[in-house]
Amino acid sequence: MGDGYFTENFVKLCIDNFTKEEVLKLISILDEKFGIKSTINKRTNPNGRVVWRIRISKTSMDKLRSLVSPYFIPEMLYKLGIKK
Repeated sequence: MGDGYFTENFVKLCIDNFTKEEVLKLISILDEKFGIKSTINKRTNPNGRVVWRIRISKTSMDKLRSLVSPYFIPEMLYKLGIKK
C-alpha cells in the first residue's frame, strides 16, 4: 500500500530497488495474468541513481482497483484515487 501513489488518473508503483529487467517482467505478468496495462518509467534520483517504476495505465485503473482495493485499509484508499 505504501510504495506508490495516485496522480492524474493513474498509479505509479515505486519499486526503486528492482532492476530494469525485473520491472519489465513484472509489467509482463500484470498484463498476462490480470490484463493490467502498464509502462516502465525511468527516474533519476537527486543523487544520480537511476531507478525504474511501473506506471499503471488509466485504462486499467478500474481493473486494478477491483483487484486490490479489498485488501487496502480505508486510510490508504487514496493511493488508488478512491475517496472515503
